[in-house]
Amino acid sequence: ILSTAVAGSKDGMRIRKEIWEYNLLQALVLVLKQDFSIVDGEWQIAASLAAILSQVCTGLDLPSAEVKKFEDEVLLEAVSNMFLVTRRIQARYAKIPDRAGHMKERNKLLACYRGVLESIVYLASGHTSVPKKVLECPWLLQLLITDDTDTVVAIMDLIPKILRVNRIVLRSLNQKLILSIMDELIYKLSVSNEVSVGASACKCVLRICENHRPLVETLCTRYKGLRPLLAKWEGAGFSRDLKEIHLLLQAGNAQKAENERFFRAAITIQAVWKGFITRKKLVKANKTFSKFQQQYRLKKRVLEERKVQAKEAIELQRQLKLNRQRIMREFKEKQLHTVEILPAAMLERYMQRQQNKSAVLIQKSWRGHHARNSMQDREVFVKRYRAAITVQRAVRKWLKKLEDKRNKIKASLKPPGLTDDRRVEIQRLINQNRELKPTVYTSREELEQGHKKAAEMLARYYQSARVNREKQHHREALIARLNVDSELVHLAPPLNSVTDKDVEMYSSNLLPVATKAKNNHIEQLRLLRQPWWKKLCDEYQDQEYVDDEQIIF
Repeated sequence: ILSTAVAGSKDGMRIRKEIWEYNLLQALVLVLKQDFSIVDGEWQIAASLAAILSQVCTGLDLPSAEVKKFEDEVLLEAVSNMFLVTRRIQARYAKIPDRAGHMKERNKLLACYRGVLESIVYLASGHTSVPKKVLECPWLLQLLITDDTDTVVAIMDLIPKILRVNRIVLRSLNQKLILSIMDELIYKLSVSNEVSVGASACKCVLRICENHRPLVETLCTRYKGLRPLLAKWEGAGFSRDLKEIHLLLQAGNAQKAENERFFRAAITIQAVWKGFITRKKLVKANKTFSKFQQQYRLKKRVLEERKVQAKEAIELQRQLKLNRQRIMREFKEKQLHTVEILPAAMLERYMQRQQNKSAVLIQKSWRGHHARNSMQDREVFVKRYRAAITVQRAVRKWLKKLEDKRNKIKASLKPPGLTDDRRVEIQRLINQNRELKPTVYTSREELEQGHKKAAEMLARYYQSARVNREKQHHREALIARLNVDSELVHLAPPLNSVTDKDVEMYSSNLLPVATKAKNNHIEQLRLLRQPWWKKLCDEYQDQEYVDDEQIIF
C-alpha cells in the first residue's frame, strides 16, 4: 500500500495519518525490539519492517502539537531500534564461519544489514533532526568498533550519507563523541589492511573535516603520526582521498586547507582551460598545415606542368621552324629546277605568273585574318540589335495588352428591357406560336436535326450579342460623357467673370489628364498659327507613324 501511495501525495498523507492515529507506528517501533531469529523469514522480515517504518515516518503530516512528541520520542526510539536490529544482524553474521558452504547465508544477512542502514538514511532524509540522533546513538560507535570488514564498511558508508543530509549536524554534537568517531576511523586506517576499509575510513575522515572545519587542526595536533601510517595505502586505488588528507595535514588549520583547496581548484581549472585551448589550436594548426601542404603541392605541380608545357611549346616551335625551312628549301629547289628547264623566252612570263599567285595568296590570308578579327565586333553589334528587337517586341506587346485592357467592356450584361413581365409575355407568345404552328417532325432524326439547327442559330446569336452589347455600352458611355460635358459647359461662367474656384473645378489633379490637355491645347494653337493650305488635311487622320529602321549588314 505504501509503495503505491507516494509520500507527499493526497493518498499517501491520508494513509500515513491513519497509521499514526491507530497507533500502528508505535507498535511497529516496538516490534523491532524483538529477536527475529525465531520468526519465520527471520531478518528479511526485520529489514522489511525497517523499510516500512522509514516510509511511514517520511511524509507524515501531523498537527503542530504532536510534532515535538513525534520527533523526541518516536523518531528517537525508531532510530535506536533500527540500530539494535543491525547490531543483532552483525552478531549473527560474525558467528557464521566464512566458508564456501555458508556464503549464501552470509550474503542474505549482509543484504538485510545494508537494507536496515538504507532505511535509516531514508528516514534521515525526511527529517532534519534524525541525523543528530543517528550520530549520537551508542549503537553506531559499537558497530564501528567491530573488526568484521563488510559490516564496518557499511557503517562507514552510512556516515557520509548522514552528513550529506545535514551538513551542520556536527556543530551541535558533543566534541567528545566526534573525537571518539575520529579515533576509531584513524585506528581503522592505521591497523586494517583491507583496501575497502581504508578507502571508506579515508572518505569518512575527509567528509567530517569538510563539514566541521575545526577538526582539521585537531587532526594535525591529535594524530601527529598519521602521515607515516598513510604511506602503506599508496597505490591502493584511493590516492585522490589520500592526497586530500596529506594536504589537510600539511596545511595545519582549516583556513589554510580551504585556501589550498581553492588554489588547487584554480590550478585544475587553468590546466583544463589551457589544455582545451591548446587542443583547439593544435586542431586548427593541423588543418592549416594540411591546407598549406595541399596548396604547396598543388602550386608545385602547376609549376611542373607549366615547365613541361613550356618545353613542349619550345619543341613545337623548333619543329615548326624546321618544317618551314624544309618546305622553303624544297620550294626553292623546285623553282630552281623549273627555271633551269624552261626556255629563256618563257622565263619572264613564268615569273610574272608566280608573282600574281603569291599576291593572291597574301591578299587571301590578310582578308581572312582581318575578317576573323572584326567578327567579334560584328557579333556584339548583331547581339545588341537582336536584343533591341526583343525589347521592342516585349514593349509593344505590353502596350497592346494595356490598350486591350483599357478598351475591354464587360459583356456580362443582361439584355435591356428584359423584366419579369416581359419574360411572361414572351413565354405567352411562344406558347401561342406553338399552338398556331404545331411541329411537323414525324421521326426522331428530323427532331434531332431541328434541335441542332436551333442550337447553331442560338450560338450565332450569342456571338453577335456580345459585340452588340459592347457597342451599346460604349454608346451609352459616350452619351453620358457628352451630357456631363454639355452640362458643365452650360453652367460655365463667362470668361470675364472666371474665378480661381471655377478654374479649379474645370482642372484635373491627375497628371496624365493634365498633360494630355496641355498637349492638345498646344497642338490646337499650333494649328491656328499655320497657313490655310496646311489645314486641308483630315483632322481625324492618325499622325503617328512608327518607321522601323532597317539595318543592312
